[in-house]
Amino acid sequence: HTDIVWCCKFSKDGGRVVTASDDNTAKIWDAVTGALQLTLRGHTHWVRACDFSSGGTLLVTASNDRTARVWNAENGTLLLVLRGHTSIVIGCAFSPDCKRIVTACCDEKACVWCAETGECQLTLGHTLEVTSCCFSHDGKYILTSGYLFARIWNAADGTFIKKLMHTDSLVAKCAFSFDDKLVLSVSNIFVIISDIDCDDCHDFICALQGGHRSIVRDACFSADGNRVV
Repeated sequence: HTDIVWCCKFSKDGGRVVTASDDNTAKIWDAVTGALQLTLRGHTHWVRACDFSSGGTLLVTASNDRTARVWNAENGTLLLVLRGHTSIVIGCAFSPDCKRIVTACCDEKACVWCAETGECQLTLGHTLEVTSCCFSHDGKYILTSGYLFARIWNAADGTFIKKLMHTDSLVAKCAFSFDDKLVLSVSNIFVIISDIDCDDCHDFICALQGGHRSIVRDACFSADGNRVV
């Protein structure tokens, strides 16, 4: 890459890594040797996020050009351009069954798309920019983050289920634990761990703080759910 790298993800089999950059490209690398395998060109502005499908055959990228794009991860062919957002698209993720894609945008919306046709199926509204999005590992829920809150939605019909209050300002990232029982949300120097079944949006299990001296940009659970990095 020739500019800032915003995002990197392993393929589910661990064999490849995809990176998203301000040089308007995404690149796929061999995770063992570091060899560059593919450069994906087509976005006209910074590429902010990326994600492999569970089978590793597809890739989705999100960009400041207001689109998300779906690619063949084996040969780099552009398959779909997801249009409909009216501002910077800064998050994207496949559903576990690879049939849908969720995107997060500064236009105050997350959108759910058909991964085969590119049709927008659901629109999930926030009051300010949406900063992050993901499906639960069982595919039943969607988690989004934005100003002050992370929000949980029914992935089938887009029904709002609950919001999880954060301690300050913009929630930059959110994620489910691998058993889908816990949620983490990241804001400034705080990482909040919440139970997905909590009744009060202000309730949380713990707040991780004090270890960093500046803004925390991302976090994720270990596979067993016992640790956070």
